[in-house]
Amino acid sequence: MNSTTLLIYTLLVSMLLLLQAPAGESTFLLIACLYRLNICPFRTTTTTVGTTSSR
Repeated sequence: MNSTTLLIYTLLVSMLLLLQAPAGESTFLLIACLYRLNICPFRTTTTTVGTTSSR
């Protein structure tokens, strides 16, 4: 099975759960956070920048 096909099927199942039960919303958000999508509420906007110190 292709990985993109698996992703599409997973998203379809999560959308069906979202429409069927209120608990499905948390499943959809969990999948969104696992795939690091922009709609994940736990995704931070800060980035870590490495600093170089010269003496």
